[in-house]
Amino acid sequence: MNDVLTRVFDETIQREGRTISTVTSGESFECFFRRNNDNTNSKDTMIMYYRCGSPVNAGTLLSYAGNTYIALNKETAENDVYFKSAIIKTNGTINTHSLTVNGLAFYGEGVNNAMSTDGTNISIISGNLEVLTEDNAASRALQVDDLFNEWGRTWKIDNLYFVDGICHVIVEVYADVTPTYEYELTLSSLSSYNVKPGDTDTLTYIAICNGDEVANPDVNFTSSNEEVATIDNNGSITYLADGEVFFSVVWIDKATAQTDTVTVVTEAVSDEVAIFVTPIEEIFEGFEETLTFYATKGGVKDESISVSFKVENISDVTTNYNTYLKKITYTDNGDGTVTLLVDGSVMLGKTFDFVAYNEELGIENRQTIKIISFF
Repeated sequence: MNDVLTRVFDETIQREGRTISTVTSGESFECFFRRNNDNTNSKDTMIMYYRCGSPVNAGTLLSYAGNTYIALNKETAENDVYFKSAIIKTNGTINTHSLTVNGLAFYGEGVNNAMSTDGTNISIISGNLEVLTEDNAASRALQVDDLFNEWGRTWKIDNLYFVDGICHVIVEVYADVTPTYEYELTLSSLSSYNVKPGDTDTLTYIAICNGDEVANPDVNFTSSNEEVATIDNNGSITYLADGEVFFSVVWIDKATAQTDTVTVVTEAVSDEVAIFVTPIEEIFEGFEETLTFYATKGGVKDESISVSFKVENISDVTTNYNTYLKKITYTDNGDGTVTLLVDGSVMLGKTFDFVAYNEELGIENRQTIKIISFF
């Protein structure tokens, strides 16, 4: 009997099979779906059939076709070939104001029956909803009285309990609270700014939100010139060739980044002087951009060489040039960085030259920057 069932199941998988993965562990498996046609069921569910041994249990969060689903059950085995589960697409995400839990997908019971004022904002002004999500490390970190925003409202956790792989969270509408966050990245100093090919190093950082250190933030490291040096996702650096390179660490989705710069040299230094400024091709109008700068002599950073700044060649300006010039400001922060700001929508689409220079030595770093809109 099982041989026949296995053959039918395999043929269905071959004909209709889809690859789906678990959100928490990232494990993939094959399955096929059937729409739940039970008109007495108020939930918009599908039935998922999958092989025995697949990483699915009641409460498992699943990722498929850009959406997240939760398995509402795992039916008792009727054979040794397949299991089936009712799954439903999640309709919300928990991001607690305390940042202890981020990106936890859930299905909110009763939300589909709640009135909506504009397709986003739930009109409920009081009362409770039940939230279903996976019993995992994130849901275990939830606490009573935690707040999160979803569907245009603020919700407070009144109670939570865990049954058979599912985390049940009872939430109530709370006074609207808009959390504010200030993010900051602080880089460690590299062990040496002047290295030779073959050397290795590590760039480390501290992530801060509202004054508190954040563990394991989602960051990305990049090297400005991978022919000179590479850096991996752990901040480990390998220097490959002579040249100048800067490393950036970006806190993904938090609009904050920092850079650190080194010079790779093997030959005897010369007396050549130069100025380095973080390359930038575009700047958002109304948003500050902080650039690293320094002077070098013989390829080695030399802090005794002063660096000044000026703005020149604003494009498409035929009259009142000084009026436009005043809309571009820069501030030497005294720590090897300069903050650049363009304030005024009239500047959109224009370009200008940002020049770092030392007049006495006759050296400059000139780059043309375009002004663009963030929206």
